[in-house]
Amino acid sequence: MSEHIVHFHCQIDQGTTERFRDSCLEALEQGASSLLLNLSTTGGSTNFGFTLYTFIKSLPVPICAINAGNIESMGIIMFLAAQQRITTPHSRFLIHPMNWYFNQSSVDHQRLREYLSSLDNDLARYVKIYEIETANAATRLDIFKCLSAEEKVIAAQDSLVYGIAHEVKQVVFGDDIKHWKVSGG
Repeated sequence: MSEHIVHFHCQIDQGTTERFRDSCLEALEQGASSLLLNLSTTGGSTNFGFTLYTFIKSLPVPICAINAGNIESMGIIMFLAAQQRITTPHSRFLIHPMNWYFNQSSVDHQRLREYLSSLDNDLARYVKIYEIETANAATRLDIFKCLSAEEKVIAAQDSLVYGIAHEVKQVVFGDDIKHWKVSGG
């Protein structure tokens, strides 16, 4: 059994979610006794962000997530899935109001109501996960306000008081760690 690290420095979309899943499962098949998730992401799809959260929570080994630079938007949900969360000294987190991208040129009332209901549900799910995973925070963040009205940039040290990260440190990977790389596009 050994420690494996999955490097995820890309947006969250269907392709990167599938490649991340496949890398984690392959690492487990190769005997990983724990996984380090080396993350830096601008976020992306809410659908796939929630899928990543649930997938990471389902893995049968200890998971440690590392903020290697910037973790934004849905990337925070991915980060919060880990039991141990480390942020590097010069990293940051960004929480901002949620948005929806429209692919159609024409939308009727029913479809618009469906989009609004979906967006409201995504907001509620994000708030719930954030509150669960940061329940022991020294300072409560008004996550609903950050997601609906006013963005919040959180420096590495500040992420500790909000319960997002558990420690600030520069991580150095050991020579004996197996590396897995997830690329975008």
